[in-house]
Amino acid sequence: MEIEQPTSFLKGVDEALVERLDAWREKAVRYSRGAVTRIDEQLQTLYAQLFVLRTVEDRGMDDTIPPVLEVAVTPEVFDQKKWATIFQRAQRYIGSDLFSEDATDGIEPFILSGVIRDLYFPSRVPGRDVRYDFSWISADVLGSAYEKYLSTILQPAPLPDQKELFVQPQRGVERLSVRKSAGVYYTPRFLTTYLATSCLDKAFTDRKPGTIPKIIDFACGSGSFLVAAVDRLLGHLKRQDPQRTWAREIIEGGYLVGIDIDAKAVTAARLHLWQRLIEEPHALPLPNLSRVIRQADGLDGETWQELDGEYDVVLGNPPFLATTLVTNRDRLETTYTTARGRYDFSSLFVERSVQILTPGGVLGLVIPNRLFINKSAESLRQVLTTQCHLDVIVDFGSTKLFDADAYVGCIIARKPTAVTNQTPVRVLKVNSLEPDFMTSELLEAEEHDVAFPGGQLVSYDARQPSAEPWQLLSVQEQQTRILIEEASFRLNEIATVAQGIRTGANDIFVLEVIEDDGSSLAKVINGLGEQWFIERDLLEPLVFGAELVRFSNVQPLRKLLYPYRNGRAVSEIELRQRYPRAQEYFWAYRDVLSIRSSLRGTGSQHYELIRPRDESWLRRPKLLIRDLAPATAFAADVKGNAFLVGGTAIVPADPNHTLPLLAYLNSPLVSRFAERLAPTFRGDFFKFEPGVLGRLPVLSVVLEDDNVMQELGQLARQRMNLEASSAASVSIEHTINGLIADLAHRVGIDLN
Repeated sequence: MEIEQPTSFLKGVDEALVERLDAWREKAVRYSRGAVTRIDEQLQTLYAQLFVLRTVEDRGMDDTIPPVLEVAVTPEVFDQKKWATIFQRAQRYIGSDLFSEDATDGIEPFILSGVIRDLYFPSRVPGRDVRYDFSWISADVLGSAYEKYLSTILQPAPLPDQKELFVQPQRGVERLSVRKSAGVYYTPRFLTTYLATSCLDKAFTDRKPGTIPKIIDFACGSGSFLVAAVDRLLGHLKRQDPQRTWAREIIEGGYLVGIDIDAKAVTAARLHLWQRLIEEPHALPLPNLSRVIRQADGLDGETWQELDGEYDVVLGNPPFLATTLVTNRDRLETTYTTARGRYDFSSLFVERSVQILTPGGVLGLVIPNRLFINKSAESLRQVLTTQCHLDVIVDFGSTKLFDADAYVGCIIARKPTAVTNQTPVRVLKVNSLEPDFMTSELLEAEEHDVAFPGGQLVSYDARQPSAEPWQLLSVQEQQTRILIEEASFRLNEIATVAQGIRTGANDIFVLEVIEDDGSSLAKVINGLGEQWFIERDLLEPLVFGAELVRFSNVQPLRKLLYPYRNGRAVSEIELRQRYPRAQEYFWAYRDVLSIRSSLRGTGSQHYELIRPRDESWLRRPKLLIRDLAPATAFAADVKGNAFLVGGTAIVPADPNHTLPLLAYLNSPLVSRFAERLAPTFRGDFFKFEPGVLGRLPVLSVVLEDDNVMQELGQLARQRMNLEASSAASVSIEHTINGLIADLAHRVGIDLN
């Protein structure tokens, strides 16, 4: 059994060190002369040099190099001559291009001395003579510091008010995050360790002893996957021959490759890897990493012409970047089959990973879990399921692993060497995290079925998925789903399922009536706070999808200015003749309405809605649901007079089915099916789109039994008259669920 190093128990101390290093980074830029970018880069290099020197010192690797603390004479004084001596000896005995440049040049002495002292004495640990022991500190501490470096840039700002009497700042400093624009997010250590462990273990299955698999991360960021891969790789190789200098063979033999388009990331990854290599026996001199970790575009074909073809293991967390921020879309769309329509940028990295994977090779990638189910990701799923065998799919649901605008999952897949049997894929569903133990828990869940309390972690086998959205059902769930489909109608077979209206300018089309005396005109106020008189014939009762409440009977409070008749836009001539006040109103906002992008090139008039919808269902009894909800949460428009903006409507073919379906579809037993199909969003919300809702099963035994329909309708009506939190409403919903479960049980289906 492998035992974690003590850093796991000193997490607060490690975090304190990272915070101190980041604070010195800002001070260095604020007080030192020279370009901001240059000073920032120097300090990151200095951190790596000092980390290596501290490790050499605490491991007793070279007695000829004096302790670095000797140059920090006082908190304000830095001994430059002593540093020159240490640096020259480091160049001679530690080697590599890490010490090719003296990074202290131009940085203020009090900053240099402060950084060095902070690498000896923890700021948050009480007691005298307490020191850091760098023979135990993980390279991941430096990785955390690099993450801050890569995710923010420092730029000059106006000088703050003078506070220091003698030491004057050279400039003010402000931080700007580049995470969103660059898609850069630091992968948690438990996840890099898990993927590296799982993929390397699979790569060594049936591998000839003494051979080293080739590993690549071509969006390597600060190098955390590369470091995790080296950890696991060395573990396998040392078991074969503990005496060989495997680390040197890995680097010098070109078995490890990192690529990133960002020069800062390349520098950080090299420094991170050096810090890991220094932990090995006979580590000195350190290797040159200029050919190991390179600056290049991993999606550019020219990059791969300079590399050695295929790789045995591909690891990474591709950029989570909106395609609108991609500058070379035309070239990408001619190169990658997944670059079609509203594609996800990370899809291109997955496709390239499959291309460079050797037969029998393994890839382990972090990707947005929306790619598992979104229609726009069908081409990516096609690539994965036709060219690879999926071994493991990890879905973290709506659990946030890092501060990206996406929820994530992981895929572990192999490129088959020949036609293989369709063995199951292992599915791991994670609903909550305990990062300190998550690596071992994920690895255990790969090997055995687990079901943690409260559904925190569940694992099981599922059928190999296809290009269709991945439902990833267990064997029992598959059997239940088949039985339900045989005993049900799809909702879209008995009802119209349609999205609500979109105006493209709610402030202008959505109005509140402030005076209505029953005449042809009503006095209204719009979202801009401006008052007008508008013809009442063009005003329709309106509800917003976002305002809908589960089991409520909607009561529209606003009006929608709806310039349509019988499904067609009122002509400009008719508008001027019959509705002159509305025509005057639209003309006043013509410039604003005309710039709506969704109307360009459509031939529509400036006063039209960008998505008007069909009046034949807008004016009928229906169920309404907001786009985002934690479970199915339908409201009812019993009278059929509410126009819906946003959200989705369910319009039963038989209006008498409206209330029975309200009870049925709001049941958690039915909501589970929608949740299986719906994309997840922040805060445990699901996006209930028409394509998801239309596939919901409605048990035939419910529709075909008039007594059941009558009972469900009565229960729905009772529930609509109660507060959601009342004991009576809870009791009624319990009765509804029991009725649905009993009906399913009649036809051999267990929904509980």
